[in-house]
Amino acid sequence: MDSLIFRKHLLQTWPLSRGLPEILNKIKHYITNLPHVGIELPKTWVKVREALERNSHEYISLEEYLNICQKRGFTKQEDKLQLSDYLHDLGVCLHFQDDDFLRKTVILKPTWGTDAVYKVLDNPQVIKKLGQFDRNDLASIWDEDKYANMRPELLRLMMKFKLCYEIPSRPGTCIAPQLLSVNQPDFNWDESNNLILRYKYDFMPKGILTRFIVEMHSDIEQQTLVWKTGVVLSKYQSRAEVIEQYNQREIKVRVAGNRKKELLAVITNELDKIHNSYERLKYQTLVPCDCEKCKDSQTPYFYDRDVLYNSLDACNYQIQCQKSFRMVDVRRLIDDVLPTLPNLEIPMSEPVTRNQVFISYSHQDQEWLTKLQKHLKPMIYNQNMDVWDDTKIQPGAEWRKEIENALAAAKVAVLLVSPDFLASDFIADNELPPLLDVAEAKGLTIIWIPLSFCSYDETEIEKYQSAHPPNEPLESLNPAQENKAWVDICKKIKAAVL
Repeated sequence: MDSLIFRKHLLQTWPLSRGLPEILNKIKHYITNLPHVGIELPKTWVKVREALERNSHEYISLEEYLNICQKRGFTKQEDKLQLSDYLHDLGVCLHFQDDDFLRKTVILKPTWGTDAVYKVLDNPQVIKKLGQFDRNDLASIWDEDKYANMRPELLRLMMKFKLCYEIPSRPGTCIAPQLLSVNQPDFNWDESNNLILRYKYDFMPKGILTRFIVEMHSDIEQQTLVWKTGVVLSKYQSRAEVIEQYNQREIKVRVAGNRKKELLAVITNELDKIHNSYERLKYQTLVPCDCEKCKDSQTPYFYDRDVLYNSLDACNYQIQCQKSFRMVDVRRLIDDVLPTLPNLEIPMSEPVTRNQVFISYSHQDQEWLTKLQKHLKPMIYNQNMDVWDDTKIQPGAEWRKEIENALAAAKVAVLLVSPDFLASDFIADNELPPLLDVAEAKGLTIIWIPLSFCSYDETEIEKYQSAHPPNEPLESLNPAQENKAWVDICKKIKAAVL
């Protein structure tokens, strides 16, 4: 579904002046760079895939799918589900194993689901009602036999992809935010003592604010202060205005009220989750200055949050405002936009009951972390395993304590080793020493992955097991070799955990 919506969205939004050949080349490049493309499948997998593709039904039950696998040589349930996850990633079929409702159905014709969704979003009556629809509308829109018995599942599919939400005070009535009015409603705003945050994107995908509105819909003020490019939220005796300025590739947040830091924390947490769902999304989080000149201004000087973190890592605790030229405290700037979350809303750390893998990496190697997470996912589903990295640290949490807790629960530590990893003062001072101590005192298994050529042999890392030959780092491999290497690496991690 993700790739289908991507292709349709690309064709709808690509500038016409760039021409069809360039669109087709872009799609070809996207498809050929998918991680599964070019990998030869086992014969039993091919037989199941061919059987599913020959099946004339739009969808089948999970039980029917498992029987198809059984007849073609599969014996283990986990292998059958691993294959459906793989075919889901390829777009051959759709099987949402992480959803207790949708996992009971395997959709054999992905275009059937896509077409059903757009029948709602393109419906003239739904458009006329600014995105509002109810079950009676869906009965009329999905009146064909191929949809009639699957209306609840199709609606759940729309909600899963953040294309609509149910109005809390009106069960059965939904809103598709992309069809909301473009006109901002009238409302008052107290501009004194606001917290302000901006997100600036190199390229801004469409749909970020739509997904945010769906996630936060229960907190929309009066369930009326929402429009196509913005929303006002009310929570914790505070109000937040979140506005997308697509032409400027920017989202601006401002919060006022008694507990504004807590509300800002919830907002940044939701936006971070949305950002992390996009591969290689490049953006800046801009933090407002709090010097005397800027602190009550609606147009303060802004610092790149990564610059603040780097300054903190280098033990440089002062930075200069470029409006007042006063020095301000870096720690205070960070604390203002990373406040403590309320315990009842988002727990800081949950009790660990499963085998945990701790991942240490440089933030410069975020792309490699994403690849490792993707390859570990089938094992997370099918084995009793948790994977922890510092993206799990909630805004406002004590990061040092969170790292200590994660290390204490870990059975295996995985190091993504590169020149950036070895050059990181933060890793050298705050992650490696306790990690090596735990390995020595409690038998923590350390596995390291060579991402690129580096001087690992000048460090203590050399004493530990490498999951891949250091003289053939992942960066030096072609896509097929790299994909195979990730599979082998993840098997070694699984063996160490179990």
